[in-house]
Amino acid sequence: MNIKLKPKLSHFSAMLMLFCYFFINIIYSELLTRAFTIGFSSGFPGFMIVFSISIAFLLSCICAAFGGKVRTVLAFVFSSVIYIIFAVQLVYHGFCGSFMQVAQIGMGGDVINAFGAAMWLEILESASGLILLFLPIIALILLTVFKIIKGDRTPWQIIICEVLVFIVLHFSAVLSLPLGSMRFLSPHHTYHQSFKVNKSVQHFGILTTLRLEFRNMFFGVDTVFTANGSGKTDGNALNIDFTELAKNESDKDVKELHEYFATTDATNKNEYTGKFEGYNFILICAESFSHHLIDKEITPTLYKLATEGFVFNNYYNTVSDNTSNGEYALLTGLIPDTSLLGKGWTTFYTYNSLTTSKDNLMPFCLGNQFLANDGRAYAIHNHVATYYGRHRTHPNLGYEFLAFGQGMEKVDTYPTSDVSMMKQSLPTLLKKNADGNITPFHSYFLTFSGHMPYDFNQNPNTGKNYNDMVVQNKHLVKDLPYSTRLQAYISCQLELEFAVEYMLEELEKAGALENTLIAITNDHYPYPLDAQNKDGSLKYLSELAGETLDNYFGKYESGLILWSASMEEPVEVNVPCCSLDVLPTVSNMLGFEYDSRLLAGKDIFSDAEHIAILQDYSFITDKVIFNATTGETTLVKGIASLEDGYLERIQNEVQNRFNMSGKILYSDYYRKILK
Repeated sequence: MNIKLKPKLSHFSAMLMLFCYFFINIIYSELLTRAFTIGFSSGFPGFMIVFSISIAFLLSCICAAFGGKVRTVLAFVFSSVIYIIFAVQLVYHGFCGSFMQVAQIGMGGDVINAFGAAMWLEILESASGLILLFLPIIALILLTVFKIIKGDRTPWQIIICEVLVFIVLHFSAVLSLPLGSMRFLSPHHTYHQSFKVNKSVQHFGILTTLRLEFRNMFFGVDTVFTANGSGKTDGNALNIDFTELAKNESDKDVKELHEYFATTDATNKNEYTGKFEGYNFILICAESFSHHLIDKEITPTLYKLATEGFVFNNYYNTVSDNTSNGEYALLTGLIPDTSLLGKGWTTFYTYNSLTTSKDNLMPFCLGNQFLANDGRAYAIHNHVATYYGRHRTHPNLGYEFLAFGQGMEKVDTYPTSDVSMMKQSLPTLLKKNADGNITPFHSYFLTFSGHMPYDFNQNPNTGKNYNDMVVQNKHLVKDLPYSTRLQAYISCQLELEFAVEYMLEELEKAGALENTLIAITNDHYPYPLDAQNKDGSLKYLSELAGETLDNYFGKYESGLILWSASMEEPVEVNVPCCSLDVLPTVSNMLGFEYDSRLLAGKDIFSDAEHIAILQDYSFITDKVIFNATTGETTLVKGIASLEDGYLERIQNEVQNRFNMSGKILYSDYYRKILK
């Protein structure tokens, strides 16, 4: 067999032309999409260019390995795939304020069915970007018509050499990562230890992030735990000997968790431990709710609850987008894994952390806690039962789940009315038992009236309103001194006000108001309102707040209402806290037994160090504010300096809680220690 080959220029010409085309295409698409989404405030993405070289080289080599029409078809297929990837991310970011994870592909049909009108509106608003993204395909058409890309098919001997060159290019890019420093959330740290889609896009661009998602699904990422205490067990802790468990454990991930929790301190009990023992508990997760809309005149009921109960002045929502992830943080006290690392192809059938947990033991969730204490528990949602797989996830959390198609009559508006949800479900909650009393209950309401789009117009394709709740309450907001979009937003959120008002009236009629604890927070901030002014401040949310809000922490800052009619006076709470902290805080107040070491959130009223953790590794303490996007550290007002090692210690603690949340989820850890 003759394997000798005399290379000719024609063997390389097509590959070189295609390399130039794909490289320019990728860089153009990356920079254009970045300009329309996150911008360049965090710096120029140098590593995106480095990794794009190997991607473009690989695509050009594959095309050049064929000749004639096959080469042309492959070039158009690759270009079309590139266009679709960036177009989807452009529209999704406009829709949700973040980048789409691979794990959410399996939900495509459900999203279109549920939010088709809103998606169509976002596509129209993204039209200019979508047209500009199509220019590389037009360029390829011209290159093909004028036969500029030409040359012989690459022989297999040269293909072998090209494969070796690709490997060298790729691993050279990987090995260059330490040049961007080794610090927390640096490119090297993100690539190997702290992968998050939004942060990865910031460092590496969309295509490399896509590759990393697939890598992480099948192989996971490195996790490193840092000892964070002495293993103190007095306080809110169960009798679990983690040291002994670690000695007999062969599973690496489970063993790491045993060893970590053996050094973790339990939070102390406090003056609010058991204060509301025996009470009913109502938790409302309000769709896209912002505490800035609470007003004495516009929302008097919400204003009463927000000012006469526990008043939280430093509360943040851990999750910035995606309702299911917001639910997971709120209901489990664990940080959702937005990329479902290490789940393989099952990712496309689980979608997110909550659906991944559907077969796990979840003993600390309040639904299961109430059942364990002879109470009742209901989860209620005025939308279809199967969306996000809630018909399977919420019963696993201890709830009897009521939604459209499962115990509730469907309402033919979009979005549906929160008042209707209350009217359909409260008779079940307030039903008296054989003794003439109301059995203690916990109800978790997931509202829907506040959902986007915030638009008074009709869909020209269907002739129906984009948002029925917006139109329904328009007469109440048309004279408010706000922009049209904000008026529309307030209009649909008024339905929550009316729903809570109705709920309080029914509780009082049933004689259950005095012994009911009520909490209200949101799933995520209203991301359709995250437009920015020229100075970088938030446009609509600043207008709503009546003050200038920065485009980062101004979005995450949120509101937590915690109120009971039995409270004699309001209690101000100034420690930094977040949605992760709601579960342990309420569990302590209701007097439930739980293990504070096994949750990422902490009891807000404990004397533990308080950290408001955000989903991208940003955090707020009583001393410092750390922005993971920019790497900027800001001292809290009144703090002159930080003690040596403080920032690194908190960063390690935050990463510990991310790591332990992921490992608990994927190993079904609670089942292993609480058999």
